[in-house]
Amino acid sequence: MSVESQATVWITGAAGRMGRTISARLDHNRYRVVTTDRELDIVDLQRSLAFAESERPSFVINCAALASRTEAEANPDRAYQVNALGARNLAIASASVGATLVHLSTDDLFPATSEHPFNEFDPTDPPHVYGKSKLAGERFVCELNRRHIIVRSSWVYTAEPDDILPRALKASREGRTVYVPANQFACPTSADTFAKAVVSVMESNEFGTFHAACTGVTSRFEFFERAFELVGEPIGNLRGASKPEHGYRIELDNMMARLTGVFEMPTWEDDLAAFVACHDLTAAGSEK
Repeated sequence: MSVESQATVWITGAAGRMGRTISARLDHNRYRVVTTDRELDIVDLQRSLAFAESERPSFVINCAALASRTEAEANPDRAYQVNALGARNLAIASASVGATLVHLSTDDLFPATSEHPFNEFDPTDPPHVYGKSKLAGERFVCELNRRHIIVRSSWVYTAEPDDILPRALKASREGRTVYVPANQFACPTSADTFAKAVVSVMESNEFGTFHAACTGVTSRFEFFERAFELVGEPIGNLRGASKPEHGYRIELDNMMARLTGVFEMPTWEDDLAAFVACHDLTAAGSEK
C-alpha cells in the first residue's frame, strides 16, 4: 500500500502501556499512525475537533484514561472529566470526520461479587467511581458515534519494569517477601493479546461492544505462582493475603467474539506461557 493510500489511525493516550502496545501491533505499512498524549488533552473538545479535522483519521483508538481507582475516588471530577467527557469529545471528533472510534474499557463496570461470567448483554452496575466514570464514557461513545467499537479488558499485564509482575519478580530475587491477594479473582490477559484482539476487531468491519479477556478465572496469587514457576523463580517468597474487604470476583465472557468469529482468546495459562517466552522474564534473561 502506498503512503498516499494509507488509512490514518489516531491513538490517544499513546504514551501509556496499551497505547504503545497497540501502536507496535499495527501494521505501519498499512496505516499512518499518529499519536497524542498529554500534549493534547482530550478533555478539551475544541482541540480534539481541530486535531481530528487536521489529521482526518479513519480510526481513533482511545487509550487515554484515569485508571487508578484510588485516584478516581479521591478526585471524582477529574475521573469523569477524563473517562467520560474525554470519551464524549473523541466520539464527537471522530464522528465529525467519519472515523470509527475504538474505545478501551474495563471489567470494572460490573459488580465484583458475582459467581457467573458477564457477557456484553448483561446489565452493568459499577461499584466505584472509576467504573462509573468509564460507564459514562461508554454511554457517550454509543450515543455520539454510531461507528464505535468498545473493547473491555480484564487484568491486563505487561513486561514493563514498573508493572506488577516484573516488580514482584525483582522483589523475590532480592529476597523480599511478596504479598499477593488470594481472594481477588479475574481473567488475567497480557497486553500483547489484548492489543491483538483490539486490532482484529478494528479491522473486521464489526461494531458494538466486545469483551476481550483470556478464558478461565484465577486468583492473583495463583497467577503469580504460575508466572514464577514459568520463569524459574522459586515461590518461597510468595505469600497469599486475604483481607475480606479487598476480595472480589469478576469473569468476562467473550460472547460477541464467539458470535462474530472476529477473534478467539487463549486461556490465561497459555497466554501467560507465551508472554513469558516472548519477553524473556526468566532469571537468566533478566540479568542481561
